[in-house]
Amino acid sequence: MAFAIGRQAGVNISIPQQHLLARAAPAVRGRLSAAEALSHLARGSGLRVKQVGGNSYLLVPAPRVAAAEPLRKPARAVAVATIPQEPETAPQDIVVTASKRDLLSRRFPGQWSRIDGEEFGPLGVTGIEAVEARSVGFSSTHLGAGRNKLFIRGIADSSFSGATQSPVGQYFGDMRTGYSGPDPDLKLVDMEAVEILEGPQGTLYGSGALGGIVLLKPNMPAFGELSGRAVVGGSLTWHGDAGHDSSIMLNLPLGANSALRAIAYQATEGGYIDNVATGEDDINTVGVTGARATLSAELMPGWIVDLSGLAQRIDGDDSQYADGAMSGLARDSLVAQPFESAFKLASLVVRKDSGAVRFRSTTGGSWQDVDEHFDASTRDAVRRLGQYSRARALSNETRVWRPMADGYSWLIGFSSIAHRYKVHRDLRSDDTTSDLSGVENRVRETTLYGELGAELLPAIEASVGGRFSVTRLTGSGQHLSPPNLAELVGSDPDRTERRFLPSAALLARPTEGLTVYGRYQQGFRPGGLSISADTVRLYRNDRLGTAELGFRYSLPLRHGFDLHGSATRSAWSDIQADFLDPAGLPVTANIGDGRVWTVTVNGGVRLTPALRLSAGVAWNEGRITKPTDDFRTLMVGSDTDPMEIPNIAKVIARGSVDWRHRLGGEWHIEANAYARYVGRSRLGVGPYLGERQGEYVDSGLVLRAFDQRRAISLTVTNLTDEVGNRFAFGAPIASGADQLTPLRPRTIRLGFEQAF
Repeated sequence: MAFAIGRQAGVNISIPQQHLLARAAPAVRGRLSAAEALSHLARGSGLRVKQVGGNSYLLVPAPRVAAAEPLRKPARAVAVATIPQEPETAPQDIVVTASKRDLLSRRFPGQWSRIDGEEFGPLGVTGIEAVEARSVGFSSTHLGAGRNKLFIRGIADSSFSGATQSPVGQYFGDMRTGYSGPDPDLKLVDMEAVEILEGPQGTLYGSGALGGIVLLKPNMPAFGELSGRAVVGGSLTWHGDAGHDSSIMLNLPLGANSALRAIAYQATEGGYIDNVATGEDDINTVGVTGARATLSAELMPGWIVDLSGLAQRIDGDDSQYADGAMSGLARDSLVAQPFESAFKLASLVVRKDSGAVRFRSTTGGSWQDVDEHFDASTRDAVRRLGQYSRARALSNETRVWRPMADGYSWLIGFSSIAHRYKVHRDLRSDDTTSDLSGVENRVRETTLYGELGAELLPAIEASVGGRFSVTRLTGSGQHLSPPNLAELVGSDPDRTERRFLPSAALLARPTEGLTVYGRYQQGFRPGGLSISADTVRLYRNDRLGTAELGFRYSLPLRHGFDLHGSATRSAWSDIQADFLDPAGLPVTANIGDGRVWTVTVNGGVRLTPALRLSAGVAWNEGRITKPTDDFRTLMVGSDTDPMEIPNIAKVIARGSVDWRHRLGGEWHIEANAYARYVGRSRLGVGPYLGERQGEYVDSGLVLRAFDQRRAISLTVTNLTDEVGNRFAFGAPIASGADQLTPLRPRTIRLGFEQAF
């Protein structure tokens, strides 16, 4: 019956616990919306309806009210938190879990987007690029898998991942995946959703959330359910090698109130870059292997403990950049440039996700090793530059909150993190290895934060918050000459920074379905040490304050239309940025003050029950308005605009079409086609990083036929086989205007899914 309603209404309905399919279903008749029809069906079957997207619903077991036994909820039902005090009939409301107060979307004063985990299923073992392809406000560098830097909105600092903290906070479940260093590119296998919260988000997430946060939410163990899913796929890449991927998931009940969910995956992406110097073809093959597991147990009614572990390794045979003077898919390199990225994470979560007051405490650690090699050859010598980074972090966050009820809500939390990031370089020529300067940054950050929300009137709400952080910084250098070592010691590398980050927001709902809001929030990043040629130099913390006006309009089940947008102005002080020193190596420094304007608009309309159109556009404009004297000196003689904030395209636009149709019996077919335009941007700051990048169109098509247990999918990326230039960087010492990173050529993947 549920799938019949889905076919008639043109909506997606999922029943994650297979044993529920055997429940008797009452007849549903009359002129009803999809939400109303599903509510009638759920009440007669002992189920509960949860909307998880504008066009997607879950049917899960309804909470039992009998007092004979303690209340036990399946873990999956807890994973998308609901708020008993709030009416669950509003069809446009989804819980914004990244808000940390379990706010419904109509109460959230900010820009937030959610990508349902089912969208990643037909893509195989995919990573953060799939999130970028589905967004206009989220972007990344494209140095290589496990080596990239993420950006949200128009907040970008540089092209390189190093000692500076990333401007985007990334979380896997409740755990932060890092502090400094690149995005580990965790693969989106068996995911519930990905949430993007535009920043700054300093009050809730602390340092390193200048642009916002991205939250990867894996599916949690389901109690009382034995189930699994296997996925295999093969791909063909134009002008390149074939690839393959596979993954398996097993959900194993360990009693009435505990379960284990385990996932393993592997993939090989065929190379497509040729090296004319060595005569080798398709040199940039990338392999990934990974696994994760979560054990969940309800130790007492309502209190759940999650023990999780994750490990992933990425191996690249060579870099993916090319020479623009050639075909765009070839280059002339005298040495191989392999890279490796290994990431591990472990966490223990104690949570209470129901009731008037809720609790969550997360303790864990992360380990990231990245080894990179670059061609540093000159006319006189064949050389290879090696860079080796090691990041270690231990953290705890504990928070208590009360969701909105009786006109108010509150949150109070504590967090602590100890992080160590070490990087060193060497230069190899024949059998000779020369050690270059290295640096180690150690950070210990302790924070107390809170937020209070209140209904001033039935349709007007306000919230205020603050975060006070004490950051202890220490650092050291390696392979320094005695004079440079003495200069480092005298520059006070050991120091304490204190920072208070305020936030305030006002939200109104003047008419049904419309939310308007204004907010102000700050973010910051601590300072540290950076390598500069054969020395180590000190850089200070930077700060960002953002004022935002925005709106959301959504009545998807009545009018099939939704629209949301925002305009922001950010003032950025003491910007931390990377540029190339005279030796051609990246160095971090404070380059001055700047400001960033951003305007985004996204929306969609349902033309028929089976057909929906969506579109979005983002405009970004950022400049360094008050450069430091050192930066002005560096810019003398530059023939490009040196004051432009790098890496973020001025215009990004995206459009998509979604279609769904019943084939017969229990089989359905769905299709999604999209195109995303990325405008021009600049590689970085400084005279050596003025290369233009961007100005390309990425496109894709997904076809998927499925029933309750099986699916066949056909995916095509880069439909037009465009070369483009995603990132004008490949090797730092050999930096030049001819370097470009092309899109992966047109690739077709055929995939098969089987649930059991």
